[in-house]
Amino acid sequence: MGNIGLLATFGLLMGAIWIGMSRFSMRLENSWPLLFYLVLVTYLNSYDQVLNPYVVYVAVICALFIRFEFMNERVVFFVRVLEVATLAHIGFRLLTTLLKAF
Repeated sequence: MGNIGLLATFGLLMGAIWIGMSRFSMRLENSWPLLFYLVLVTYLNSYDQVLNPYVVYVAVICALFIRFEFMNERVVFFVRVLEVATLAHIGFRLLTTLLKAF
């Protein structure tokens, strides 16, 4: 992984932390998480051994459910918790990738 890959890893790590911390306080109709996941899936296709694709796609599905579905508050809370858990896993994997590089 070159310098651009490490910079992308750092940017995605910061994005995962930001989305994970603000997910419970942001509006449901916010489109920033979907843009983050678009960049994350592009990163996943570029560097295939860094992240588990199943975890990334579960997070994408959770974000799509939150953005485009009208669900009960309890279901929305469960989906948000599941998304934050996947973001924590993604952040941990990105952090370990950065620490291995240095």
